[in-house]
Amino acid sequence: MTQGVTTEEAHGWVTEYFEGRPDIGLSKVWTSWALEPGNPFAPEARRMPRTGFVLAAILFAATLSWFAWFNFAP
Repeated sequence: MTQGVTTEEAHGWVTEYFEGRPDIGLSKVWTSWALEPGNPFAPEARRMPRTGFVLAAILFAATLSWFAWFNFAP
C-alpha cells in the first residue's frame, strides 16, 4: 500500500527545491526585466536599469499624476 504525503511535507519539499535553485523566482524575473544583464566578470557590480523600463516608469508616473491632478484637484 502506498503511503500518503501530508501538505506540510509537500510544502517542505517544494520550499527546499526552490531554495536550492536561486535562479528561479519572481524577484529574478522582475530584476531581469528591469535591469541590464549582469557582468559575469564583476558579479558584485551594480546593474543599470534598462532604458525601456525607465521610459515606461516615467510615462506611468506622468499618466498617474495627470489623472490625479484632473480628478482630485479643487
